[in-house]
Amino acid sequence: MTSSEAFRVVVLGGGYAGLTAAARIGEAGTATSLTLVDAKTEFVERIRLHEIAAGTEPRALPYAPFLAERGGCFLQGRAVAIDPEARTVSVDGADGAPHTLPYDVLVYAPGSRTVRDAVPGAAEHAAALDDVAGSRALGAALGPGRTVLIVGGGLTAIEAACEFGERIPGLRIVLAPGRAFAPSVEVGGLSQAGFRHVEATLARLGVEVRSGARVTGLREGAATLEDGTEIAFDACLWAAGFEVPSLARDAGIAVNERGEVLTDPQLRSVSHPEIVAVGDAAHVIAAPGGKCRMSCAAGRPMGELAARTVAGLAGGGAHDPFRFSYAFRCVSLGRDDGLIQFVDGMDRPVEQVWTGARAARWKEYICRRTLAGIGLDTTVGAPPDTPPQIS
Repeated sequence: MTSSEAFRVVVLGGGYAGLTAAARIGEAGTATSLTLVDAKTEFVERIRLHEIAAGTEPRALPYAPFLAERGGCFLQGRAVAIDPEARTVSVDGADGAPHTLPYDVLVYAPGSRTVRDAVPGAAEHAAALDDVAGSRALGAALGPGRTVLIVGGGLTAIEAACEFGERIPGLRIVLAPGRAFAPSVEVGGLSQAGFRHVEATLARLGVEVRSGARVTGLREGAATLEDGTEIAFDACLWAAGFEVPSLARDAGIAVNERGEVLTDPQLRSVSHPEIVAVGDAAHVIAAPGGKCRMSCAAGRPMGELAARTVAGLAGGGAHDPFRFSYAFRCVSLGRDDGLIQFVDGMDRPVEQVWTGARAARWKEYICRRTLAGIGLDTTVGAPPDTPPQIS
């Protein structure tokens, strides 16, 4: 394709991966037209939604001026269909009007959402930390003398439990992590030292942990566990796994069993190479890190490479393979405590950890540095300590 020809890029999804890709594409001047589509009007720091539920007000980070500064435009709406043969995306606009967007390259980055239909009653009786409105609604239901049940044992559940325990005095917090809540040497697990600190922090903050049995159903005000016991609650937060939209599967794009787009080393769809898939909805195998988990840690670098891949598709140049490895995982345990869990390149925990205020400072720094990496205006400051690294 020559520089005189039109080169239209549509980015579906304005999360960490999608917005990074859009920013770099715009800054490079790769596309003759660049459109970002998202149902929201502004970027949401998903890694801070537990803070919003505890009462923090989010920063205003609108998409439209951010894209305009980079020569792109923003369309608020929800993508409802992709036609890979015609190379179009159908969008239900927030204004009620349907839109058909043609593309030469589609950056597919719709993200993920909490799974709430796997257990009866979860969709009706539990909240999720998927957006600002839902987080605020959950926060409005929390307070002294009330009980919140948090279902799940991953980092989202742990961070929420600790944030609520620190910032909402008098709130009873029950964490139901399921059958296993223990150290693990597997990908995404916590080391013995890391898990001990999490356990100690939960205990210090008065969080009750009900492990050993999974929640099998919810009704108004109560959860049933597989051992027949029940937990009463005033509010319930569901934090037990994520799923991706069915857009790609419905369009006949090659996906895995979870609906994530299968990609080549340059993040192109293996069935439709004019589609570049990034973020939570992409099945990405990195060298040397292996399968990338859903995270902004992997999503941001994917967005950077996606922009270079798009430039290669526009100019017929070479495409770089995605190279990524893990180094550490940041966990906030309230505002003044945290955990830096060091890991190997494939995200398996090692025994080295940072804890306490030192880890909390690093978690906050990483959150700010992530925004700055996208290109959003934020004050980062100097690293608070020696950068985490594995010796």
